Parts: sequence; C-alpha cells; structure tokens
Amino acid sequence: MVRFKNRYAVCELVFSKMPQSAPLVETYQVYQAVKQSLLESHGDYGLAALQSSLNVKYLNIKTKIAIIRGERRHFDMVTSSLVFITKAAGTDVVFKTLHVGGSIRSCQKFLIGYHRKNLTKLFPECKTLEEKSEVMKSIMSACDSLEHGHKQMTNQTDSSAAYSALSMLQQGEDEMEDS
Repeated sequence: MVRFKNRYAVCELVFSKMPQSAPLVETYQVYQAVKQSLLESHGDYGLAALQSSLNVKYLNIKTKIAIIRGERRHFDMVTSSLVFITKAAGTDVVFKTLHVGGSIRSCQKFLIGYHRKNLTKLFPECKTLEEKSEVMKSIMSACDSLEHGHKQMTNQTDSSAAYSALSMLQQGEDEMEDS
C-alpha cells in the first residue's frame, strides 16, 4: 500500500485592521483563499497538483493560527502562494508562515513552544488583570488542546494552571520593568 506524504504549514493570520471582536473567518474561507491564491500564482497545474491534498487542518481565530496541509512533492507551491493572499472572507489578512513540518504532531509541538514564548509579548497589551487572565486562559486552553489531542481540561486544572502561569508571568513582567 502506498503512503501519502504530506507537509503542514503553520501560519499566523495577521489582520491589517484589528476589529474589536474576533473576525469571523472560518476554515472553509481560509481554504478558499489559499486555493484562489494557488490558482492565481501557479495556474491550473498548481491547483490540479494540490487540490486533492490541500486542506486546512486547524484554525484558531483567537490565537490567529492555521495549519494547512498539502502534498509533499508540491508543497513549495503552497508556501509560495501563501505570500500573495491579501483577503480571506472579505477581511484584509496576510499569512505569515511560522513553521513547515512533516506531521501534525511536529506542528503541535512547535505551536506549544511558540505560544509559551510569545505569551509575554501579549501581556503588556493587557490593561487589567481580567484581560491578562483571559489571555492566559485562551493560550492555556489552546496549548492544552494541542497537547492532549483536543481533550477538554477539567475546570479545576484549567483555573489552577492559569493562575500559576499568570502569577509567573506577572513576576516576569515586574522583573522586566525593574531592568
């Protein structure tokens, strides 16, 4: 039996004008934007080569992360066409490729490290403790769903993990202000 070898691109969706609420972009709309860009940049050949394997496997609009799958042999066409996407669902957006991996698991590992590393960058934008707690819960739930295969955390574990991580980040933020 033949095994289909795929590549996965982890992309960050960068919106030019950030609306107050999260933009309503769905998986199918991201797929259509990638497919249209692929058609425009590589023509019928590019679309035909990748249409059977092209798929948006993961989209989290709160963290603005998407994982896009394509056949390994032609995946360079996918990554090169992501650069030309300017709109998805009528919203101005730019796709920033963060990582290319051979499995979803490797992309999940990358995302966990990426979220943990960039968590401190999100905190200075928060003005109240409630906003900081909300950002922490969102990142923790995203990391937990990636680590445990989209299993739900119990409320007790979620709140205690968010509280300990929140206190750790506040200490780190205080140290950054001191220096």
